[in-house]
Amino acid sequence: MKVYKHLLLTFLCVVASVSTLSAQQRISGQVSDALGPLMMVNVVEMDKDNRYVNHATTDFDGNFTMIVKNNKNKLKISYVGFKDEILEIGDRTVFNVVMQDENLIQEVIIQAKPRTNSGGLNILEREVSVAKQTFKMSEMEGLSFASVDEALQGQIAGLDIVFNSGDLGSGTQMRLRGTSTINGNQEPLIVVNDNIFEMPDGEDLDLSTANEEKFAQLLSVNPDDIESIEVLKDASASAIWGSRGSNGVIMIKTKRGSRGKTKVTYSYRYTNAWIPKGLNLLNGDDYTMLLKEEHFNPTQSSTASDANELAYNMSWAEYENYNNNTDWVKEISKHGHTHDHNISLTGGGEKATFRISGGYYTQNGQIIKQNLDRFTTRMALDYFVSDRIKVSSDFSLTYTNNDQNYEGLLANAQIIMPNMSVYSEYRDANDNLVVTDDYYLMRQDAWNKFDGNQKNIVNPVAMGNLAWKNEKSYRISPQISLDYQLLGLEHDQTQLRYYGMVYMDAATLSNASYRPGSLTNKGFSDASYNATSVNDNKTLSFNTRHRLTFTPHFENENHMLTMMGQFELSTGNGNSQYSSSYGVPTGITSTTAGTYLDGSSTSTWQWRSVGMVYSAVYSFMEGRYSATATLRRDGSTKFGAKRRWGNFPGLSLRWNIIDEPWMEWTKENMKLSMLSFRPGWGMTGQQPGSEYLHYTTYNTTGQYLGITSVAQSGLMLTDLKWAKKTEYNLGADFGFFNDKLTGGFNYYDNTTSDQLMGGYAIPSSNGYTSLAYKNTGSVRNYGWELNFNGNKFIEIGKFSISAYANFSQNFNTILEMEESILNEANGDFNYSNGSYLARIQIGNPLGSLYGFRYKGVYQNNYNTNWTRQDWADALSKIKAKDPEAELHDFYPVACDDQGNTLYGADGKPLRMVYNYADGKAAYAFRGGDAIYEDINKDGNINQLDIVYLGNSNPKLQGGFGLTFQYKRLSLKSQFTYRYGVDVLNTARMNVENMYTNNNQSIAVNWRWRKDGDVTMMPRALYNTGYNWLGSDRYLEDASYLRMSYLQLSYSVDPALLKKYGLSQLYLSGSANNLFILSKYTGLDPEIGADGWGRAFDNSKTPRSRSFTLSLTLGF
Repeated sequence: MKVYKHLLLTFLCVVASVSTLSAQQRISGQVSDALGPLMMVNVVEMDKDNRYVNHATTDFDGNFTMIVKNNKNKLKISYVGFKDEILEIGDRTVFNVVMQDENLIQEVIIQAKPRTNSGGLNILEREVSVAKQTFKMSEMEGLSFASVDEALQGQIAGLDIVFNSGDLGSGTQMRLRGTSTINGNQEPLIVVNDNIFEMPDGEDLDLSTANEEKFAQLLSVNPDDIESIEVLKDASASAIWGSRGSNGVIMIKTKRGSRGKTKVTYSYRYTNAWIPKGLNLLNGDDYTMLLKEEHFNPTQSSTASDANELAYNMSWAEYENYNNNTDWVKEISKHGHTHDHNISLTGGGEKATFRISGGYYTQNGQIIKQNLDRFTTRMALDYFVSDRIKVSSDFSLTYTNNDQNYEGLLANAQIIMPNMSVYSEYRDANDNLVVTDDYYLMRQDAWNKFDGNQKNIVNPVAMGNLAWKNEKSYRISPQISLDYQLLGLEHDQTQLRYYGMVYMDAATLSNASYRPGSLTNKGFSDASYNATSVNDNKTLSFNTRHRLTFTPHFENENHMLTMMGQFELSTGNGNSQYSSSYGVPTGITSTTAGTYLDGSSTSTWQWRSVGMVYSAVYSFMEGRYSATATLRRDGSTKFGAKRRWGNFPGLSLRWNIIDEPWMEWTKENMKLSMLSFRPGWGMTGQQPGSEYLHYTTYNTTGQYLGITSVAQSGLMLTDLKWAKKTEYNLGADFGFFNDKLTGGFNYYDNTTSDQLMGGYAIPSSNGYTSLAYKNTGSVRNYGWELNFNGNKFIEIGKFSISAYANFSQNFNTILEMEESILNEANGDFNYSNGSYLARIQIGNPLGSLYGFRYKGVYQNNYNTNWTRQDWADALSKIKAKDPEAELHDFYPVACDDQGNTLYGADGKPLRMVYNYADGKAAYAFRGGDAIYEDINKDGNINQLDIVYLGNSNPKLQGGFGLTFQYKRLSLKSQFTYRYGVDVLNTARMNVENMYTNNNQSIAVNWRWRKDGDVTMMPRALYNTGYNWLGSDRYLEDASYLRMSYLQLSYSVDPALLKKYGLSQLYLSGSANNLFILSKYTGLDPEIGADGWGRAFDNSKTPRSRSFTLSLTLGF
């Protein structure tokens, strides 16, 4: 019986096992999308209660296998960014699934009208009535920029961007629609993600003096993180920013996350750069010959020939150190390398999206010992609490480390003696030349004619390698915001929306420098011996903004109204410390190391401002007619109680003419897709650059009885008020071929009144010589802008051409200015070589240049021993060769306005003189001297002969570019240009004056040497004569056309990359600053202007030429 029981039990177990095996089954399959297999897809078995029973994931090829518990369950396949697939299992054993993008809507065509944010309101683009222009940073993919201002050059009509130089950290100078202030901040307002940019020192700063990395560090954003840039041009657009927007507004929007699977993007850019060929300078041999002649001519003495440094005296111990042909510019120049790494993670689901990025930018310059490092990181998180509430947070961190030269090396390299050696040299006992590792410095017992000039020029190679200047900055900017849709979610509902934001900004800027004692041989007590300095600045600001946007719904949909009210508060504080000392122990750079303290200061400051804004947009007939009104009220602690508040309104209209019924024929016959007219008016303001102006402030001022004294530092400015800028704008937009070809035109006219003039001079009887600021004067700017954009406006199969171009012209006029300011600015001419008369005149533009007119070189000397007959014979010989010629064409003699020679009572020609006053002349011109036009024909060259020479404002400026594309291959080019720009080439002046011991250019080899020489180059005169007065000899037309870059790029088809686990592969190569067409003889015609708008070229480092290789990978 037991046997049967065991057999029955065995049979039941087998049946149960078979039953179980029949319930469980092995399945397999592959998961893919339209581009190929998907890896790491979740495959789960789900029971009737939606509980997970078993799971698997796909491998690299999208394959999976698993055993299901029950074939009555369902199979759920899910992957971020794709729609879930839920399948019945049943008897199926193989599941090949093609997933669909969750954002893909099939068989549905959606036609949406583009929208944009204008003045804090989200409206249709066709309702925008202000003057603005948008630039997408995606256009710059593959190109390397240290800061975004470089990318903007030539892209925006009316925005004139000039690189200050080619040095690392040199920066740019930006002017939007001209210069509206005389000596205040002239740069546009920078806004990043709706947050106003504040300078690290808490004060307004003219960015023309800020370097490139300061500009990028102040923005606290990596150019690779930028999505788009919007430039607000007219006052009706920038009125929403009130007093900050008077110079225009540049609004930067950074990239954010998007729903879908997590994407990792890595980009790397390598740039190799070098300085273009510069001035052709004299070599050592030609230099020594010049100096001997230069010192001989004034005194007819050969003293210079005996100077050991010039005489090539082989018996002199220092001979080998002055027996060279050193190319100093070459010695300090090199190839620069840039490595730009960026990585980002982007993704999100139904509830949240994110983007996290990091960037490392390192660049070493084309001048020795320049190096720039920057690290940036940025995080953007958007959390959708519900369909009404969104919480966003941003965090950015920027760290920069900029190693700079202690002083300008290129300027010194151009003028230091070329016959001097870089390193100390001597000959040993066997007469072998020995070159040491020690840098050579001119001895203090050298020829006394080198005092104050060559002895003060330190070996540039030594200065570059031993002395240093460093700038470090840290910037942390967290932000959190709440977006709450209080009423209505749909377009056909009344909507009320609240937006609130809190933003903090902590910045530290530290500058340090050190000059070792090995760079001077003047001894330990010299102020440059082991000299060191430190300057630290710290700021912390808090900003909050709260906005309510109301959009009522009208039953009559021909009407649309949306309005916004906003309140914002900004408060902050800062402190700075500075100290400098010399004589510190070698190897120590601290200013507190028991040394000679020669400077120190400390300061703290606070600021607060309040702003309230109301803005409304009304449109009629689906945007055929629209109007935008803005009113901003600003309050600032920089003004006294009675002047603290300023009101800044703006009003603009738009008429979309294309929507009129009588324009229907143009759509078909002219292919016109847009034609609109935009008039606008607005007011903005300006604040002074300092706090505490309406308080009585005190400062230390020397000592009294051995005790440090304190005195009032200035007068209280309780009546100081806002400078106000009023602007009118007439604009038009047009489009053809369904907006494949678009463009815009703007004419503007603005006047800035009650200018905030800094350092206003007052009579000393007040106890002070100047006021910190005073409202005075007005400046007008008017001009036009025209821009075109063609988006694949030519298409032939898979080949297309895109293009853009912009043109702008600005006119500037001084309308009003107090007599005292004019008198101070228009001082008497100082009659020194190299000086130009500063002249500000009502009715004339800023940037005007005044000086003498240069006419050439006198061919022959004025012979004081000649008789009346001798001069007559000389004239007869001249007439025999050229009947139209006169004595003054060959000799330094005066003539009347008819060109006839003037004679004195003795019958001899009157000699041309310089600065004749009080019965005597400062100088009598001789053969070989410069000829200056005698405007009033009195035989005396003085300030009455100074005339208007030109202006440094461009008559026309802009840029254009072309893009040729075939499938995924693209060839892109960009050009920038400026036309009608006058620049004073003071760099050429310094290497052609033959007045000092400085090296000169090879142009001086064509100098005048003897009577009868016909040349435009005067004779060499050491510390004598007036051959290089400020004249049009050095005024040059700096018009140029620059090819900014030529880029070839290729984007690999994602379908080919899928099997390698990649979603993107982008390759590009570009040649940058490929060529420049210009008549300018300097190193680079792109010269920035000073506060008065005048452009001087002071031997700046030219912009480098370079090539860039770029790689972008997406995972």
